[in-house]
Amino acid sequence: MFKKVCPIISKIKKIFSTSRDIFKDFLKMSFTEKFFITYVGCWISFLSVVALSKTLIFFSSQLTPSHSESVIKTVEYVATKKFEVVSSSVSTHVDYSYLSLVLSYFVNNSISCIVILLAYILVAYLYRKEVERDPGALEDYINALMLFYLVTVINPLTGLLGYKIDIEHLPVVVPHGLFEFAGLSLSIVTGLTVAERILSIEYSKSNIGIKRIFSKDVILKIFIALVLIGLAAFLEPIDWMVYQYSIYHNLNIVEVLVKTYINILKILLTSFLS
Repeated sequence: MFKKVCPIISKIKKIFSTSRDIFKDFLKMSFTEKFFITYVGCWISFLSVVALSKTLIFFSSQLTPSHSESVIKTVEYVATKKFEVVSSSVSTHVDYSYLSLVLSYFVNNSISCIVILLAYILVAYLYRKEVERDPGALEDYINALMLFYLVTVINPLTGLLGYKIDIEHLPVVVPHGLFEFAGLSLSIVTGLTVAERILSIEYSKSNIGIKRIFSKDVILKIFIALVLIGLAAFLEPIDWMVYQYSIYHNLNIVEVLVKTYINILKILLTSFLS
């Protein structure tokens, strides 16, 4: 039995080692390259988690019909409560319903992006002290960064919340998703950049100084990330209204989305030119 398990453990270690080497190469890429890879990864992960959650529900409904959605409903409940806390605090100060929704989405997603950024900074600071005592801990630091990167890119909570949407209705997430995932990706890659300044993956005793963390470029990237989240927040209520309207009237959601945004652009252009 032990002889059979050993090769499996060996293969797992080899896969993990290869993944770590790939991640090291990724960290050495330019900021733009890392952003593009992360952005594409966020979309692929979102769609994969949605597909996986639908598959799991299908199979669990065959095995345990009465509890087919129990786990995902728990996740949905937690996420909904999180949004409701933010929404209720915003709505007490804002009467206009659309603006209230926009601010709720903005605050909710902005908090997530800032928490991700701060988490990378915290990981780097904690491991820096450890690496100064034991340089061998640098590999653990790289592993921690890699695992945290995968979790933030996969972002399972967002994907699981899409399990109720039919595949043909998924285009509804595209307009606001373009900006939301861009803001998320920018936060993740900026977090990696700051972490690298605190503790480089090529750390050596001869280079123990911490570069300036919140330099102008980092502040600008954080600002752009929040702007992208803001644009997504303005579009998200519109997208879900289009979704509800299309479902209610049994219309093609892509056509309704296109017509809606063309009309919005016409109104904006007319207002701007006049």
